[in-house]
Amino acid sequence: MRTTFLIICLFLVQGMTYAQDSLVATKNKVVSITPLSGKIKEVNGLAVGLGGSLMDNNRYDQKINGFNLELNPLGLVIWMFYDPSKPRNDSSLLTVNGLNISSAGYGREVTHNGVSVSLYNYSKKVSGISVSGLMNYMDKGNGVFISMMGNNVDVLKGMSISAFNSSEKMEGLQIGGFNGADEIKGVQIGIINKSKKGKGLQIGLWNKNAKRSLPVINF
Repeated sequence: MRTTFLIICLFLVQGMTYAQDSLVATKNKVVSITPLSGKIKEVNGLAVGLGGSLMDNNRYDQKINGFNLELNPLGLVIWMFYDPSKPRNDSSLLTVNGLNISSAGYGREVTHNGVSVSLYNYSKKVSGISVSGLMNYMDKGNGVFISMMGNNVDVLKGMSISAFNSSEKMEGLQIGGFNGADEIKGVQIGIINKSKKGKGLQIGLWNKNAKRSLPVINF
């Protein structure tokens, strides 16, 4: 009888502890420091710090709604050693809705809806505008993407402007020195334009699609 009573008490305590942890883990804040604590589910207002995408928390999606300011002094170092093509989580661990200004950039497990101005942007999906000093690298992009070195957007719907633009599937406009797309539905304007299939207009010094290769204009 005494043993049964102790077992019941242990289950009750465990249940209360789990409920408390769950309650804390879904905490909402107006202002928060980044990287976000695993106890924070959502920030509605201002997130400031080293970066919201640096968290190590695989339990659920975290969200920042409002203004995300990342003051990371190691932005260039991270960019030099980070490999955006490495295996990653299939789902987003962080979603940012609003304005992002960063001296570094996102990791690959981030979804952004809004405007982002950063040194680089490695995201899962971006809907809006992303302006990067170095490059944009993402699975899906809906909107306008501008960078100095390159835009690598697997599925692009919108406009990509950079020295090098690359997409597996592109619907919209690519403008740059080199533009490449496996499947195109839109326009490429650059020095060299390449596409493997689809329908589009190419304007540049040399243009190549599945049908022909021509200088100046190809379709």
